[in-house]
Amino acid sequence: MYEDQDEMKRLDAGWRVILMIWGAILASLGVYLIICINVGKFLQVNIDSDFPLTTVKYSLFAMACVTIIGVHIFRKFLLTPGRSVDNSMQMPSTQHPAIAKYTIAVVITSALLESIGIYGVVLFFLAKDARSLYQLLIISAAAMIYFRPRKKELIDMATQIRAHQRKLNDAQHANR
Repeated sequence: MYEDQDEMKRLDAGWRVILMIWGAILASLGVYLIICINVGKFLQVNIDSDFPLTTVKYSLFAMACVTIIGVHIFRKFLLTPGRSVDNSMQMPSTQHPAIAKYTIAVVITSALLESIGIYGVVLFFLAKDARSLYQLLIISAAAMIYFRPRKKELIDMATQIRAHQRKLNDAQHANR
């Protein structure tokens, strides 16, 4: 159980907002699918035979792999405690600093993972390639679910920030 109940209430309120943001970004993949299905009935593709569609397709699938690997690395970087904690503790706010930092991590990583679905939309509009659309939307959704927000990570971050704040306070008292 987390130590401070008031702090836990602030974390819970922020957690609900984080889940809504993540859910909205995940739901946008469904919107892309619905739009493509409805527009696909009227879509006419006029691609020149010299257009390197296969190269574009493989490039976008490679970009999807690079995006997933990049999100894994970037997410670890964003979730490690660092100097941003010092700055966030100095700004007056009713929001817990862990919520602010975790929200940024969730929004950035979810948007990057959503871009994989957009690659599918691009292929669909270029060549009416429904198979690639479905594949890339599924990859995007699966990655978003895998990298979903986890409350334990948020609480761990809040604990790290609290420990860091105590360390700073102790150092300030020792210097006086």
